[in-house]
Amino acid sequence: MKTEIIRKNNVNVAVINSKECLIKDAASALDLAMTVSYETGCTNIAEIY
Repeated sequence: MKTEIIRKNNVNVAVINSKECLIKDAASALDLAMTVSYETGCTNIAEIY
């Protein structure tokens, strides 16, 4: 998993690049959101796989 932060129009978005789908259910979505928020401070997330 690689995280890149993009800032556009005064909004930060954490873009997650992964070779596998990280969101499989509600619990994994919440875990990903909380991990990214803690590590980057971003509340907007996009996943690319």
